[in-house]
Amino acid sequence: MVESTQKVPEDGLRINLFPMAAHGFFRKYRDLSQWVLIAVFIALPWIKINGLPAILINLPDRRFTFFGLSFWGHDAPLLFFVLASFSLGLLLATSIWGRVWCGWACPQTITIDGIFRRIETLVEGNYIARKKLHEKPFDNEKIVKGAIKWLLFLTVSIILSHTFFAYFTGPGKLLSMALGSPSKNLTIFLIVNTTTLTILLNFGWFKERFCTIICPYGRLQSVLTDEDSLVVAYDEERGEPRKGSNTKSEEMGDCINCFKCVAVCPTGIDIRRGIQMECIACTSCIDACNEIMRITKKPKGLIRYESENGLKGEKTVFWKMKTNIYLGLTLLSVIGLFLFIFNRSGLDITVLRAHENPYQILKTSNEKTLIANHFTLNLKNQSSLKMEVDIIRVEKVEGTEIEIIAATLPVTILPGKSKKNHIFIKFLKSMLEKRSHHKFQLQITTKSKDITQKYIKEITLAGPV
Repeated sequence: MVESTQKVPEDGLRINLFPMAAHGFFRKYRDLSQWVLIAVFIALPWIKINGLPAILINLPDRRFTFFGLSFWGHDAPLLFFVLASFSLGLLLATSIWGRVWCGWACPQTITIDGIFRRIETLVEGNYIARKKLHEKPFDNEKIVKGAIKWLLFLTVSIILSHTFFAYFTGPGKLLSMALGSPSKNLTIFLIVNTTTLTILLNFGWFKERFCTIICPYGRLQSVLTDEDSLVVAYDEERGEPRKGSNTKSEEMGDCINCFKCVAVCPTGIDIRRGIQMECIACTSCIDACNEIMRITKKPKGLIRYESENGLKGEKTVFWKMKTNIYLGLTLLSVIGLFLFIFNRSGLDITVLRAHENPYQILKTSNEKTLIANHFTLNLKNQSSLKMEVDIIRVEKVEGTEIEIIAATLPVTILPGKSKKNHIFIKFLKSMLEKRSHHKFQLQITTKSKDITQKYIKEITLAGPV
């Protein structure tokens, strides 16, 4: 059962936490994952593919670039599949590994633990020195260190906010706006500075309170997990009774009551009180406890990744009906995403019959009856490159007596732009035979960067019975 164990002081003020740095197996890989994710976040807007940033969310133009692929506002199914894949994948991961997202991939945890807390340690010292500095009255040391810390916090916040907006404007455009006068881009200037202030207060002051007070994910944990989900847990059967506890038992448990698991916890909880809402599964308590077990020459794993059934000595079953449903829905969303991307055409083609008579009857010099149909050909370039579009006319199509007249083709279309063209198709009435229509495949070619593609669009030619 997930419960809250944090206490709120009578005055209602916040409890300032100064977590001790943990070292060990999990800390090493969390450091690696944090640096990789931070580096990816900062570098992605600067990486260009086909002349565009790797990720660009251009809201005014409704253009979205993702690793060389361009998408537009009408590509709504893509957004659905992306959100569905992420949401269902998070449900799947939570049902199996608990709050692994919070401890290993959440931007809140990564930024606080990977950047801001390192700055605090660099300027103010370890957790004991930070606590003493916080409790002492204002003097020169406290003012100077506080000023340096918050100046570094502000610098990092500026970098993070500008990097974030580079995903929406592109780094080149954002850099030119940043170097220009604020009055020329006053709205962007105010938005970026408001974001900087929000980041500064959130990561520099509010910190893990966001996880324990605002974020709804911890409250959903009790719904998404069950007795077979892996969580960071304390083995009460092995650890109790603790050293120094008032008990008449002659045999003591492995827990020596050192409180190192509490000292390293960023949310200030005692993991020995059971599974709690505030636990973000950062694994710091596991590393701290394993180090104490090594020193006391006892087996590691007093605090470990384990399920509730595992703690009871029962078999843990990960793949059950609920998990299989999450997995199936996640796979369907991912497959739908890839199918949408791979089946998406670089050229969107719409052929509509013109708003006039469905056909016109013409005569040739040898008294043969010709039928003419008028269509509008709407072409939209959905790729990231400009393309030259043309149609294959009658002389390039063998065995037909169909003539295509398109005065405006070939035409060059820039990325994201559309062109409307009028085409006239003339054919002999004999092609209709006893029917009043004839199916015809309009062949359209595109050329961009010496790459030629052909598209087929089936249309219906109309005429008299």
